[in-house]
This record gives sequence, structure tokens and C-alpha cells, in this order.
Amino acid sequence: MNRAALYIHFPFCKHKCNYCDFYSITNQSLKLKYISALQKEIKLYEKNPPFGGFSFSTLYFGGGTPSLLSPQEVGKIISSIRQAFHITKDIEISMEANPGTLESAPFENYLKAGVNRLTIGTQSFNDRDLRFLTRIHSAAQAENAILSAQKAGFQNIGIDLIFAVPGQTLDGWEQNVRKATELKPQHISMYSLTFEEGTPLTKALRLGKVEKCSEELERQMYLLGKQLLQNAGYEHYEISNFALPGFRSHHNQKYWDGSPYLGLGPSAHSYNGQSRQWNIADVSKYLQYLEKGNLPIESEEKMSREQQKLELLLLGLRRVEGINPEQWEKRTGSDLVNQTQKAIKKMGGLAKTASFSPSFEDKLLTTKNGNLCLTQEGLLLYDTICMDLAETIA
Repeated sequence: MNRAALYIHFPFCKHKCNYCDFYSITNQSLKLKYISALQKEIKLYEKNPPFGGFSFSTLYFGGGTPSLLSPQEVGKIISSIRQAFHITKDIEISMEANPGTLESAPFENYLKAGVNRLTIGTQSFNDRDLRFLTRIHSAAQAENAILSAQKAGFQNIGIDLIFAVPGQTLDGWEQNVRKATELKPQHISMYSLTFEEGTPLTKALRLGKVEKCSEELERQMYLLGKQLLQNAGYEHYEISNFALPGFRSHHNQKYWDGSPYLGLGPSAHSYNGQSRQWNIADVSKYLQYLEKGNLPIESEEKMSREQQKLELLLLGLRRVEGINPEQWEKRTGSDLVNQTQKAIKKMGGLAKTASFSPSFEDKLLTTKNGNLCLTQEGLLLYDTICMDLAETIA
């Protein structure tokens, strides 16, 4: 039985942050109807091939702000999932939580509801950064949320940090990372601030009200964060993700290794190994579809051989393990080494260094156990490298 991932998109927020382009709304009046509709969607997939036949080993509540769900509501959803699907005994059940929404429900109640991993949207331990990002919590609330979760008994906590925030200094970023390592969450993700189309932040950039961090400072922040986290014992296992030994995100690894996943809720995406589908990104229409007993699928596409190659490339190079040639040949019917040889030669050949490690010759690619991987220099040029390799595999 295939071990797959299950994602639930909770589309409600107290406040929409200026940089966020994920689908969410701030009007929570439809929350109870959404939960009822979600349970109907779960039921519809119970015997719907191929997802009805999968065994799910991870469940992730994302959003939006899933911590706006009460522990009782989370427990009700988990119960519906357990009744409809085959769930592994060791399932990882993660929930995104924002510090500004966690005062009303004791953390231990989420544990009792079945959540065994929290990912806390800290973003920064600096109040100036948080105000710029229009977050609704303070640095003190972020720290308190982590400490409260630990005190409640959570033994698998992840936090997110954002760097390259306009006005942020290298020293300020260092203080952020050091604070994070002092609190000792099991998992830390660090992301560069991106200016997504349609967001208030991008509009402000175009109006000249905001100035981007320089590329050189962004590069320095990334390398400094990487060094500090590794020095503190965190394993760098994906471009933006670090974990203490044994605490990698099992759910995210499902996305990166090409495993199937089922997405439920408005705007959620699914992949069955051959094709993709995605739900309509509208809560009201999502409710209407399910009231009529229909799955809220907006569209789907069967992936071509070229798309599968590109995805293996993009996802494989993100991971410290890199791209496995045997898996590549099994899924694409082609030889990875022969297909990429020309591009690798153009980039200076392969380095004799470990994956994600510095190359004294500034080479961008290396191999690990026969897999094609990025060096530390390659991490900084991930997009460009993928574009160059994609041209040779088309």
C-alpha cells in the first residue's frame, strides 16, 4: 500500500500579512460550515481511487491559520480522517500555529486531540521585523508560544524565520538565529522574504515605498544562518530546512521525494503519482460544491514525461540527498548522467566535496553516493542551475 501525505488547507486568518500569497480570508463566519464541508470531502475520498487506497503516514494542517481551530474541532477532523482512511500507527500530525492566536486554548489540548508536531510561525524575534511583516504577534509572544508548547509536552516543534526583510541588518539576523537555537525547537526553517505578485508588499515595492534587501546582504544572511544552525547541531537537509537528528519534517519530505499526496480544503493541491489536481480557491464555492455532493476540484492535469523530469530536478536538488539516477531512470526512462553531462561540464564539472558543503574551486555540483547534489555555492544559485539543467533534459 502506498504511503502518502494528507494536507488540509484551513483558509481563515485573523489578519492577512502583507507578503502572503496563500489563499485565505479574514471573515471567519463560514468556519463551522467549512468544517462540515471538509468532513464531506473526506467522506467522498474514502472510496475514491486512487486516494482511497493509500495509507497516509503524515497529516498536515496548513493555512491560513489552523490554530484558529479549537482543539475540539481539530480532534473532530482527525477522527473523520481516521474513519475514512488507512492511517499508519506512527503518523506525523502537524499543525501550523501563529503566536497571536494561541492564548485561548491550552497547548496540551491540541496534543490530546492528536496533534504531535507544531510548526510555529515565528518569522522573527525582532519587533521591528514583525511590524514590517504586519504580523499580529510580538517577539515576546513568539518566545512564549514556543516555551508554552514545550511545557505542555510537545516534543516535536518547528519554527519559521524570515530573512532579507527590508531594514534588517546582518547583526539583527544573527540575533534572530541565535535566539532560535537557544530555545531549541527540533526544526528550524529559514526563508528569504519573497515579493509575490498581488500582495500589498509587492505593490509597495512598485510604488517605491519599500526597498529590497541587496543580493549580497541576502547571500550573507543565508550563509550565516546556515553556519549558526549547523554549529548548534541542526542538520541541513533541504535548502531552507534544518533539523535536530531524527526530526526532519516527514510531511515535507513526501513532497520532495515524489510521494503521492491528497489535499483537502479550498485551493489545496493533490498528486497521485501521475497527475495533479487542485481545488477551487473560494470558500463559498467550495461549500456549494460539497453541499451538492461534488468534489470541489477546479482542474487537473496529467503530467508529461518532460514535466516529471523537471519536477524531479527541481525537488531533488533541494534535498541534501540530491537526485538518485536509478529513481530518475525508473520514472523518466532516461539516463540522468548522460542527459546532464553537457550542462555539468559547462558549469565547471563536479566538485570533490560533500553535498551542501563549500567547494574550494567554487563548483556548483557534486555527487553523494552516486546522486547529483548541490554544493554550498550551488545552493546560492539554485534557480540558475535548475534552468541550465532543464535545457539539457527537455
